Amino acid sequence: MFFWAVNSVFVLFAFLNYNDPDWFLWIPTYLAVPAATAAYRQNLINKKALKALLFYLFFVFVVSFFGFVEILDQSSDTMLNMKEPNREAVGALIAMAWVFWTSNR
Repeated sequence: MFFWAVNSVFVLFAFLNYNDPDWFLWIPTYLAVPAATAAYRQNLINKKALKALLFYLFFVFVVSFFGFVEILDQSSDTMLNMKEPNREAVGALIAMAWVFWTSNR
């Protein structure tokens, strides 16, 4: 139950990025997480594929955290005392943690 609840959160994250200017980066990223973890749980993909996803998520985290994603999305809105690129970096970090936790079960 917990597994599907967390994966549903990532689907929600993807849905919430629908109106974002950089949706083409975040929607596939957030949808890849539940797809890959569910496929791994069903033994459809191996741990090497999850490590590739972890590498991709780390790349997205770095690009977001250091502000390189602002080239795609120049909105400067602030929520919870964080600018949008930093919030997106936190989302990538949460995704990395979930994929890592799932791959070590």
